[in-house]
Amino acid sequence: MADWAPTLHTARCLLRKPLPYDAPALFARVSGDARVTRFLGWTAHTELAQTQRQISHDLARWQRNAARTWVLVSDDGEPGGLLQLLGQGHSMRLGFALAHDLWGRGLASEALAAILDEAFSHQSLYRIEAVSDIDNTRSARTLERVGMQTEGLLRRYILHPNVSPAPRDVLVHAKVRT
Repeated sequence: MADWAPTLHTARCLLRKPLPYDAPALFARVSGDARVTRFLGWTAHTELAQTQRQISHDLARWQRNAARTWVLVSDDGEPGGLLQLLGQGHSMRLGFALAHDLWGRGLASEALAAILDEAFSHQSLYRIEAVSDIDNTRSARTLERVGMQTEGLLRRYILHPNVSPAPRDVLVHAKVRT
């Protein structure tokens, strides 16, 4: 994972490593917005310091080759999303969150496609998977648009504390090298 591109370009957005100065925009548009974090495994940040700590954590994981997090910067020039690959070896987990004002424009699909292309350029990687809450049909459709196939249902699999205190059912999606 050491030779992963820290910057990716698409037709309408730039994906790059998160930087400390991204915290205010990410807090305002992503990590502090309950609409965006609804189906994530953590609650919306209530303080800027939480987003600052998350960026530091993401950068440390990049250094350790444990994960890759990219900030999506759209044509408005502001950070408006986070996309992440976790893991090492032949299989990785994909996750993403996009600012509410960017929903419905196809930017998540565009950014995810770029990350999948980058990921599968690494010959040791054979599988990328993602999960979507059973009620998060928008994310499921986005994952399908970028070529990920729905493989099945995992019952009571992940806590989504913004929806329920009990583990939630999720769909598992994957794209594999054939």
